[in-house]
Amino acid sequence: MVELREWAADRPLFTLNEAERALGIKRASLREKLSRLTDRGDLIRIERGKYTVHSEPLIYATHIQTPSYLSLWSGLRWYDLTTQQPTRVQVIASTTRDDLESVEFFTSKTLFGFGKDRFEGFEIFVADPERLLIDCLTRPQVSVAELGELVSIVDIETTIHYADRYGTNALKKRLGYLFEHGRGVVREELKVEDRNYPILDLARPADGPTDPAWRLRVNTDAVPG
Repeated sequence: MVELREWAADRPLFTLNEAERALGIKRASLREKLSRLTDRGDLIRIERGKYTVHSEPLIYATHIQTPSYLSLWSGLRWYDLTTQQPTRVQVIASTTRDDLESVEFFTSKTLFGFGKDRFEGFEIFVADPERLLIDCLTRPQVSVAELGELVSIVDIETTIHYADRYGTNALKKRLGYLFEHGRGVVREELKVEDRNYPILDLARPADGPTDPAWRLRVNTDAVPG
């Protein structure tokens, strides 16, 4: 059991199959040991067949499902752009899956704009600031009122490139409005000539005045700038 814990300490998480191969323990005996360690609190069962000895979810959250990366509130916390602390680590993944006690999953068909970082000696995956802004503007978890600092630091060219890849008109309108009001920069390529007036803030009720230049319903007074 000491060998198991020492081996597991160097990994963000491990699977039953990995432990069986590495430790040379028969599966039935290994299951008993894992169960015993879990019952004693020396091991955490993340989900069926996946375990860790680490109590900090940031260490293993982006290794449960690959590819995946930290974003939304967890991304804002990572870059020290909010004082809010999410109750669970928020992760964007490529396929739909159930949330866990410590990790909340969100699905995207377009996984790009994230990279490797380090946390407590372990490799984790985190959204670039530009991808983080896109994630926050396409989901209702984070209000626009929380995005002032993020809007001020993103690279505009990279963000526009990401928005083109993401491919939704509503996102482009929100970005264009925020760049104008938060950075004083008007990017004409973000203007979309259609009949739709999506809301600016997905976290708030769908009411408020319309902005004819950006064809957007401005449903919040807390606009960065």
